[in-house]
Amino acid sequence: MTTSPANSQPIPGPLSEAHGSARPGQSPASQFLDRGFRLEQAGTATRAAEAYRHALTLDPTPAEAAEGHLRLSRALRSLAQWDEAIEEAREAERRGRQIGDEDLAAEALNAEAGVHLMRGDYDVAESLARCALIDAQSARVRGITLQNLGYTAAARKEYGRAKDYFADSLRSFRESGYELGIAVALNNAAAMARDMGDARLGLELSRESATICRRLNALNVLLAAVQNQARALVQLGSFDEAEGLLTEALGHFTSAKNIIEQAACLESLGDLSAARRGDTQTALRCYQRALDLAATAQDRALSERLQERVNSLRSGDSA
Repeated sequence: MTTSPANSQPIPGPLSEAHGSARPGQSPASQFLDRGFRLEQAGTATRAAEAYRHALTLDPTPAEAAEGHLRLSRALRSLAQWDEAIEEAREAERRGRQIGDEDLAAEALNAEAGVHLMRGDYDVAESLARCALIDAQSARVRGITLQNLGYTAAARKEYGRAKDYFADSLRSFRESGYELGIAVALNNAAAMARDMGDARLGLELSRESATICRRLNALNVLLAAVQNQARALVQLGSFDEAEGLLTEALGHFTSAKNIIEQAACLESLGDLSAARRGDTQTALRCYQRALDLAATAQDRALSERLQERVNSLRSGDSA
């Protein structure tokens, strides 16, 4: 896949039913889990992680504790805190199995797989996802697992397998009524369509994903869809519209200190500069800054792709 995991996200957890004040009889730990999720969906992973950590100090039930570690893993992954994210995912899996919740354990395996997906460690991610597929009990978690397997296949350019996984995943999400999963599935399909050369289909699917995200107020997934729209628009020659979308997304990710998403936006801005006016110097600056961020985040796949772009531009300048 020529997109980064920032544009083809591993699936987050389910939407909470709580949108503001606590539900009657809701425990303090559960209140902070809900608060963390709302912050996570708003794209503020640092504050979400703080809320999840606080929830774990409030005498949570065994199920709440397992869920807290799972959600904390996801927030830390967004912050490129890989080792901690893996530790939290493994703790969530351990606690899930301890209470007999195989579905939660499977979701925790997917959370760990998500870390490896974002780092470009596709073999490890696939192995974890296949284990999760055995444990998954619900249609929602099965959909998550199939989506991650599809992402892995697409990253290896095995598009036929990826298409099948994505289709099965989407069916599972529709069966479970998991709209956020549907939005991410459409976004991943959009990225793959664009990588296969069908920018118009990629644009259509990413806009459909964005519509769902706006209804759910899921800003983090919405911005991924916006980036996919922008990449498709660059391929279609709609440079001004693409630049507006990318600039807006970059501003948000910079404020949220999400360095992987910043790198992905800068990569797209570099592509835009090179395509719109052959401005190789601006493109090179974008790619180099993106490469620095990707290296800081230890995102191997993105770093390798950006290094190829930098080398190609520099060799062209010296020719």
